[in-house]
Amino acid sequence: MKGLDGMIRLSKWRLDEARKELAAAQSVVDQIDQGLANLQAALDKESGFAGESLAGFSFGPYAAASFAQRAKLQEQRAKADAERADKEEIVRAAFQELKKFEILAERQLEQAKFEAKKRDAAALDELGLQRHARNQD
Repeated sequence: MKGLDGMIRLSKWRLDEARKELAAAQSVVDQIDQGLANLQAALDKESGFAGESLAGFSFGPYAAASFAQRAKLQEQRAKADAERADKEEIVRAAFQELKKFEILAERQLEQAKFEAKKRDAAALDELGLQRHARNQD
């Protein structure tokens, strides 16, 4: 049981580390999403100004640069999503490993309790037989 406790602690540590990595991967995705939202907000704001003044002449190149930046961010988002999915799979595997050891420990504990009850019952049966034998004499 002692070795199993060590395996459970190790599995919990691995799961915690995997969860930290998953949180970091999700943070990257969230940052990219925020960057995309900020870029779209800036583009919408600039398009509103484009029709109002002479700034409209420079809007075309600005929009083209914004679209290129958005494409780059979307590509980064796809890579970050793939990385996050990999981290989710690692968390799932670590959780399954932990549960396997926890279930095994629970079964061993139940088996130990059963064996203890069995020994106690055998001891009580022996006492009863000895008492009966003394009463017969």
